Amino acid sequence: MAKDWPLYFKERLIMGDLSSNVGVATLWMPKESVVSELDEGSFSVCGQLYTKRGINPLLRNLLANTLIRYVIVCGVDRQGSGEALLKFFKNGVSEESGGAGELKGWKILGDDEALLDKEITKEALDLIRINVEVFDLRMKPLGEVNGLIASLEKKVPYAEPVLFPEPAKDEVKQYPSDLSVFKLRRETIADAWLDALKVVNRFGVEIPGMYGQVKEVHNLSIVIEKEDPKSPKLEPFLKFGKEGLDLYIKGFFDTEKSGSSYTYGERILDWDGIDQKKIMVEKLSRFPFDRGALAVLWKPHRDNYPPTETEMAQNGQTKGWQVPCLVMIMGQCIGDNFHMTAVFRNNDIYGGWPLNAFALRNLQQNIAVEVGKNLGALTTISHIAEIYEIDYEDAKKVVAENDSLARTCLYDTRGYYTISIEGEDIVVTFFTPDGSEELATFREKLIAYAKQFGVDIIYGSNKKCSVVIFFPKFLTVVHFFMQTHLF
Repeated sequence: MAKDWPLYFKERLIMGDLSSNVGVATLWMPKESVVSELDEGSFSVCGQLYTKRGINPLLRNLLANTLIRYVIVCGVDRQGSGEALLKFFKNGVSEESGGAGELKGWKILGDDEALLDKEITKEALDLIRINVEVFDLRMKPLGEVNGLIASLEKKVPYAEPVLFPEPAKDEVKQYPSDLSVFKLRRETIADAWLDALKVVNRFGVEIPGMYGQVKEVHNLSIVIEKEDPKSPKLEPFLKFGKEGLDLYIKGFFDTEKSGSSYTYGERILDWDGIDQKKIMVEKLSRFPFDRGALAVLWKPHRDNYPPTETEMAQNGQTKGWQVPCLVMIMGQCIGDNFHMTAVFRNNDIYGGWPLNAFALRNLQQNIAVEVGKNLGALTTISHIAEIYEIDYEDAKKVVAENDSLARTCLYDTRGYYTISIEGEDIVVTFFTPDGSEELATFREKLIAYAKQFGVDIIYGSNKKCSVVIFFPKFLTVVHFFMQTHLF
């Protein structure tokens, strides 16, 4: 037996008599429920096997303790992990190769999903299959598990313990997401920029673009709450200073085309002779809650059709065809504050968004003054929020050098939960953001939920417990450490 065995997930396993030949995998049934029905000292280790990925540490633990000669699979098999383990013992494995013919891992024959670590040799896997006997007691009464253990013959180790290196961790190229609607809320533009870069780098889908590959997410919504346009907070990590920002803002509102096919200033302030900002001010001055205070920058009769003199470029894109990225600006007053939303059809988050946001904040300030309101929140919605391939690495570097846990901790403006144990009840209470009002309470029997959902409950000496549980009424998964409150 290897030193400090079990080597994997020791803190999540229930240890019995280490001289026993028996290991018990309870799948989704709480291991505590199984152990309570087993004779003391009848097993070596007992633990849950939630997913097929968990077969890897299970097999590694078996190879590190060759005294375990029997594995009993019991409980509820909700994810097919028990079935995959049984197929491993029955059918064995085959090579799973990558595109270049390299070994990716060992595929369990008869299962399309389970993949065993390539670092574990096939000889070692066959050694387990030959010398360890597996029993399928899924959905059987726990009394049968106890009876089977009592009938098993005592055996000696079949080999010396053997350990294998850990799999190399590949760089995560894309985190899973629902691909649309990412919300960020920050006081300043610079702070929000770090979060925006992080979101696109983590969740962005890579697609071809006009200037090489781009990473993009859809409908990135960024809320800026306190940026002062008269005294902008220009952090050192931004790619421009005060002088460069002033020049950009001046150009942003310039109504002269100067050789370009359009300017934002022209589209906002001189749309075929119409000053859309002026109309917004007039509407809000008459009625602060006007739903039609908006400016549209997209000209369908022009921007939907490429100029006839241009040429087609790669991927069917039109070379030199310039149309606005910012397509709509909307504003409304809530109380004493003027709030504004800007919609982009697409937005270069690395190179363009911060400058766009500062310019829009200036526009918002000007309108707020003219309608006699305070400056509210600025929201930008980027239908396609993207980072160009040439900026991938620098975008990651900016985040790595300036991000911190302290920076990312924010109070949730929608409120907060406290979670406590009262007797046998688990109690979730929902409060207003300032904690002054209790909005809702949800109470359930802790043991009932543990049995129903296969929740793993571990009590330490200080009565803390780690729980993963699904609360249907709150539609959320809560993973928490609990004593008398959430902290």
